[in-house]
Amino acid sequence: MTRIPNYVVAYEATARGKEAIELGVALARLTHAELRVCLMLERSTAVPAKVPASTADFERLLEEQAREWLAAAATQVPSDVPVTTHVLWADSTSEGLIAAAAKFDSDRIVVGAARGGLLNRFTIGSVANALLHASPVPVALAPRGYRAPEAVTRITCAIGTRSGWEALLDSMVALADGLPVDLRFVTLVEADASHARPAHERTRAHDDAAKVDSAAHLAGVLTYFQKRSGATGTVTTEVATGATVEAAVEALDWRPGEIAFVGSSRLASPSRIFLGITAHRMLHGLPVPLVVVPNLPRVPLHA
Repeated sequence: MTRIPNYVVAYEATARGKEAIELGVALARLTHAELRVCLMLERSTAVPAKVPASTADFERLLEEQAREWLAAAATQVPSDVPVTTHVLWADSTSEGLIAAAAKFDSDRIVVGAARGGLLNRFTIGSVANALLHASPVPVALAPRGYRAPEAVTRITCAIGTRSGWEALLDSMVALADGLPVDLRFVTLVEADASHARPAHERTRAHDDAAKVDSAAHLAGVLTYFQKRSGATGTVTTEVATGATVEAAVEALDWRPGEIAFVGSSRLASPSRIFLGITAHRMLHGLPVPLVVVPNLPRVPLHA
C-alpha cells in the first residue's frame, strides 16, 4: 500500500495559526498529503487566580476551548484536503510539535509567522526558532498574510556552494518525483562580499568570478538532480546577485504560487535542522513560504 504523507500544522486561534493552515493546504495539495492540525497546551500553564477551579478542572476547560478553536480551524481547510484535529499537552509547544510529528510519522511541521514582520516578510517567533534548531523533519514557515494559491506552480531551491548541498537535492528528488511543478535552483551571490579585502583589491573581477563559479556550480547541481529525478516540470538555474543576501533574494522574480526550500547549516546534527546565517538573512527579503530541510543521509544513485 502506498504511504500517504501527512503534515503537522501548528495551530493557535490567531492570524499566525490561520497562516499555518493556509500553507499546510498549499503543501497538501501539491503532494496529496493529509493535515494533522495540532493545538498545543503547555503543562506549565497555571490556574489563574480568578478561576474558582482545581488544576484538573482548569485543564478540562482549556481542552474544551481548544477543541472549539480546532473545530473552527477545520472549516478553514478545503474539502479536497483530508484533515484531522488534535489537542495535545506538552512541556513546550516546540517539543510538543516534534513529538506530534513522531507520533503521526509526519513528513513536515508547518508554522506561521510571528507578528511584527513588515509587508509579507517573516518574523521568527520562539516556537519556530526552537524548531529551526532541533526538528528532525522539514519545517515549513508561512510569511505574514499568506493565503494558499490554487496550486503551487514552482519550487525554488537556494543552493550554496559549500559541501552538503546534496542533502537538499536528495530531498527535492523525493518531493518532486512525478509532480508537474516547475523547479528553479538558485545560488545567491553577495556582490560586496569582498568588503573584508583591502580597498585596492575590491574589483568587479571578484564579483564576476563569483558569478562564473556559481553558474558552474549550478550546472553540476542540475546534472546531479537530473540523474536522480523523475520530475516532469521545467527545471531552470539562476545566479542571483545583490549588494547583500537580502537584496539578491529581492532581485529574483517570485510567483504568487511559489515556495522556497533551503538546506540546514553544516552545523546541524545528522537528521536535524539548524538554520544557517545565510538562510536566516534570506527570510528578510523572501516574499514566499520557506521550507528548511534537515541534514539527511545521502541517497545513492541507482544505475
